[in-house]
Amino acid sequence: MKTKVRKHLKVALTVGLSGLMALGPLSPVQADPPARNYGQLVGLGSDTTMDVMDGLSTALGKTGSLWRLASYKAIGSETVKTRSNMDAIPRFNGSSSGRDALYVALGRSSTATLAIAPNTDGSARTAVTVTTAQLAGAMDFARSSSGPSSATASGVVTYVPFAIDALTYATSPNSKIPSGIPLGTDGNTTEVSLKNIYKGNITKVITNSTTGAFIKLAAPDYELGAGEASNTIKAYIPQSGSGTRASWIGSSIINISETQIAAGSTAALDVFTPSGGTQKSVQEHDGSAVANDPYALVGFSISQYVAQSNRVSPNRIYGAVLRPMASSNGGTETNPTTGTAPNLVTNPDWVGLKRTVYNIVPTALANATGSNNIKTTFVGVDSLVCRQKTVIQRYGYGLLSYPTDAAAIAGTTTGGQSTVCGNILAANRTGAPSTSTVSLGTPTISSAGTSATVVATVTSNGNQGGVVKIYDGEAEAGDANLVGTGTVAKGATTTSVNVQPADKKDEELTLVAKFIPTLSGVAESTSTETISVTVKGETNLTATAATVAASVIPTVSVTVRNGSATSTDMASGEVDVVAINSGNTAAFFTSGTLASGVASIQFGERFPRGTYTLWIRYSGSETNVPVTLKSRIVINP
Repeated sequence: MKTKVRKHLKVALTVGLSGLMALGPLSPVQADPPARNYGQLVGLGSDTTMDVMDGLSTALGKTGSLWRLASYKAIGSETVKTRSNMDAIPRFNGSSSGRDALYVALGRSSTATLAIAPNTDGSARTAVTVTTAQLAGAMDFARSSSGPSSATASGVVTYVPFAIDALTYATSPNSKIPSGIPLGTDGNTTEVSLKNIYKGNITKVITNSTTGAFIKLAAPDYELGAGEASNTIKAYIPQSGSGTRASWIGSSIINISETQIAAGSTAALDVFTPSGGTQKSVQEHDGSAVANDPYALVGFSISQYVAQSNRVSPNRIYGAVLRPMASSNGGTETNPTTGTAPNLVTNPDWVGLKRTVYNIVPTALANATGSNNIKTTFVGVDSLVCRQKTVIQRYGYGLLSYPTDAAAIAGTTTGGQSTVCGNILAANRTGAPSTSTVSLGTPTISSAGTSATVVATVTSNGNQGGVVKIYDGEAEAGDANLVGTGTVAKGATTTSVNVQPADKKDEELTLVAKFIPTLSGVAESTSTETISVTVKGETNLTATAATVAASVIPTVSVTVRNGSATSTDMASGEVDVVAINSGNTAAFFTSGTLASGVASIQFGERFPRGTYTLWIRYSGSETNVPVTLKSRIVINP
């Protein structure tokens, strides 16, 4: 193994350093949108994918004055201003932080305390607490370098895959830790493997006490032989909340838990202290933790290493080098990259650790029937992001599968949870929605008696408002029995709703309310108690009176309906008619009884020649309000 280690260390150094030295100091090629430049869609989160998302933002360009994508880095200033009409929000750092911020923005969580970008010296800033009122509308998606830990069919967010990242371990260029360390197996606690290094089963680098030459890696209880020296391995993992940390320690790679790390029962470390400096967090894909320590290693994204080496991403390698991995102890080793910068690429034959990277979006928009910016940008193989294959590869990432069938275009390819670009299967969803409530107050009957006003009171995370629909009987019956609708304004918790029977007829209404929150992370709710109210139905009255000669006794034809003008429910009761001449000097009275809603009512005498105003009044009933109609009749000589 000793000869092989030296051989591959030389290869790794040649591949990793030759291009970097030629490039000199590297500077950021992409960055946040410039000040006062905003995006249709705003995203924060993962360090791993922040640079490729910058590249995609540039490739997709603007629509009008807005970038299609505005992706804000995980490192930099403490806050970012993402909307022209909103206050700045924290710069969330890491996949979990970005996802949990999106949860808060959507109302799935009312508040969260989240990691933000480190200080310029690399030390951690204090985590900040954010609320729904603060984040609602400020961000639209989150970057993630790890997939959902569990699936929730009703999940408010969906992880949408867009590329493949590869992982290996990085060390200093003069490291005493060898190349070709295999991942290992959980059941073998004595083999030299990454699993055993991080679990604390292999903790020592044994070197020649005179020359410093590497001899072997050993267990904690190894007893030094003559001429041997021992140094402790520093097994670093990225900062808490990062997707790379989740992937690296997860069951498919190292298989240790956050609980074990917190208890100190593993060798994993997430902070380091530079020589003569202050303690810093191990930022993912930043080589500073290992660059000057020959006994340290850290999990590193090969894609990030390629992008940083090729100057399409800011350089944070600090001289660290990627190491080849072996399939097993003594097995075949594979170099993580090929070529030299600025044309370095991820080795297409890399058979080591791989993972899918994602953008996390609101499920309600990803699954919407109509078109929207989230669907157009992220969903399906034909989405704006998935089309940018050249950009994805330029940043060192591999391509996912691109089937051409309708399911792939819609993002519903069976079995393609993490292998088909843009897929949004239910298995990609997570985060059950938060609850809301709605209740109804005592109704107030209108003066006419035909409607009532009822106050609906709601609760939801962040009080971002929504719509209250009031039904007669049951909300599940849908809009067929909808009797009133009201809007709860942002910041408010009540709305006054006018309630009226859908068919305008008299009814005793049994009111039940349904609250549909504005935020998709909040579940709809239905009032648990019903409210009864009786209102009188509307009455529709029509009448006609023909022009007649002075020798003819006038007749008025009257039709009265319970409800609207198209109702087939005819009224019963009495109708009074008064005719007054234009000079208000003569008045004539008559009345009649409705038969199936119709009456032909004749006056008892002839009228003098002239024009008369007719007042036709239906006196109403127990179930219908009175109504009066003004008409006209002309008496000719």
